[in-house]
Amino acid sequence: MIPKPHRLGRVTGPLLLAAVLTGAATACDGPPTARPHPGAGHPTVSAADMPLPARVPVTSVGASPTAWQLPMDAYQYTPAQSAEVQGAVYSLANSCMRDLGYSTDLPTRLHPGPDHNAFRYGPVTDAQAAQGYRWMLRMAAPDGAGALTPTSEEYGALLGKSRQGRNGRPVPTGGCLGSARGTLDSRGGRVDLPDVIRAIADDSFALSQRTAQVRTVFRAWSACMRRAGYRYPDPTAPARDKALVGTAPSGTGPVPAAGPREVAVARADVACKRQVGLLSVWYSVERTMQTEAAARHAAQLAPVPAAIARTVRNATAVLTAGGHPG
Repeated sequence: MIPKPHRLGRVTGPLLLAAVLTGAATACDGPPTARPHPGAGHPTVSAADMPLPARVPVTSVGASPTAWQLPMDAYQYTPAQSAEVQGAVYSLANSCMRDLGYSTDLPTRLHPGPDHNAFRYGPVTDAQAAQGYRWMLRMAAPDGAGALTPTSEEYGALLGKSRQGRNGRPVPTGGCLGSARGTLDSRGGRVDLPDVIRAIADDSFALSQRTAQVRTVFRAWSACMRRAGYRYPDPTAPARDKALVGTAPSGTGPVPAAGPREVAVARADVACKRQVGLLSVWYSVERTMQTEAAARHAAQLAPVPAAIARTVRNATAVLTAGGHPG
């Protein structure tokens, strides 16, 4: 689908509650959706702020997302850190809800999500292609607790929509989730990372596709696919072909198996990416664009690594203390 990749580990109230309502016990931004890719056609950092490079040196990369370290990765929670921080938010929220007279039990032991760039360029290995374009959905599918369905009363206390809890005590500003985030934000922590990080990560993906280098390798990929019997303009297109992949399942239901044609297209996709060297070119252009953007936003980005480290230390203390501030 080239769905929204797991990148930033942003833990926000709406995302947390969405995970609760769907039973998601995987610490990621949510399961992949039918979105073709991040920032598709709608860059949020202007082209003037992220100019397109004329030509960049190409660095050879393997077919493993762990090898695709992009500059913005240094300003994100790792999947393991994100799991710990989100678990701490849930743990604090549970304590807060108990203080208000509820028995809410949000999961606090969460499974780390996939690597940041796992879904960035679609299927890139034969094993992934064997599942068509559904391996991304399977990787991100929640595998923890069953569906949790807070009552409307609990919902109000979690998000701060209610003034008082079941026992009459006042609900903290922002609800129990907001209070939890505030605790982790103490002493220099920052659960919600600056928006510029996501903007650069998303927009390098979208804007890189406008560069001459990437357009050239896309045309070569498309020609390779035509020789294999498939007509797609670029590698983001097959996953958006509803006639091929249908509609992505919602919620926590099982992911349907890919049909023979979908698998065949995915295998041709992977083979053509290899043949034309698509991954190395696309990655190299994105890396250059992110590096240049990071330099322009250095003042905003400089405090982020220390804030992440402090937030993780705060989260560790909370989990060690069983859901109470350290």
